[in-house]
Amino acid sequence: MLSRVSNSLYWMSRNIERAENTARLISVRLIGSIEHEENHWDELISIIGGNEAFEKKFDRYDAKSVMDFMSFSSSNPNSILHCIKLAREDARAIREIIPQELWEMINSFYWDVRQFKQENWSIDTIDHFYQMIIRQSALFQGMVEATLSFDEAYLFIKMAKFIERAEKTSRILNIYYYRSEDPDHNDPSLYRHWFAVLQSVSGHEAYLKRHRPFISGERVIEFLLFDDAFPRSIQYCIDQVYSVFQELENGKIEHYSEDLHQLIALMRNRFHEMTVVDALTEDLHQFLQRFQQDCFKLGRLINKTYYLGEVYV
Repeated sequence: MLSRVSNSLYWMSRNIERAENTARLISVRLIGSIEHEENHWDELISIIGGNEAFEKKFDRYDAKSVMDFMSFSSSNPNSILHCIKLAREDARAIREIIPQELWEMINSFYWDVRQFKQENWSIDTIDHFYQMIIRQSALFQGMVEATLSFDEAYLFIKMAKFIERAEKTSRILNIYYYRSEDPDHNDPSLYRHWFAVLQSVSGHEAYLKRHRPFISGERVIEFLLFDDAFPRSIQYCIDQVYSVFQELENGKIEHYSEDLHQLIALMRNRFHEMTVVDALTEDLHQFLQRFQQDCFKLGRLINKTYYLGEVYV
């Protein structure tokens, strides 16, 4: 497959996944601010790593400013609008590769987002915008599964999706854990805190099926790090990335892909060999920061191995 095509497929997938994750983060925090007056809006900017860019444009981390920056700001390369714009550009560049229905869906998605930016939105009405982003991303995933042949194009889309999910789950855990020195503290505010963490990755119902009915910090951390069935846990995502790599290489390790294989295998083995006690004992922040560094290295090695474009954080 041409590197140009692989690059467009990869970043089309990552940017749509990134937009969905951002929309869900904001929606959960918005509901929390209304129901429980939780106003730690700066945490969301920290999760996307946008503090420096945000502070150049806004004076304080209030709800309106954070939502504008994360949703529509041209100075934020990870804003929802910018992500969907890039996804559309990549889709348009490979219209001969992807099904027509998929291109039409992404194109319509972009115009819906752009039109909303031009409206006089308010905090009271914007949540339906975030729900639209989440639904459209789910539609994209469904159309990929239903209309795309399960060939190399599909594999690059799948790899990108799970790398983005794993990296975002690690960032969410890292920032939210910072507010809780004792993850098993039973204070009602901390219960809501960990409930919000699960909602931020659409994991509340899946968690309760595994650990009903009590939500504790350590169990949530274990679930999001090591659960082998939840599609947004880090272990599940890295297992999927490893599986995709094996399929792309037909189970063989060539000289050009050896470094990539070693890193994916290292990341995968680390999660299979560790427990939540190990992660907490080591220091969860250091553990997650190391994983995020590995994700960046992974992106660079994928770029080097398959001649893709620039790596974006």
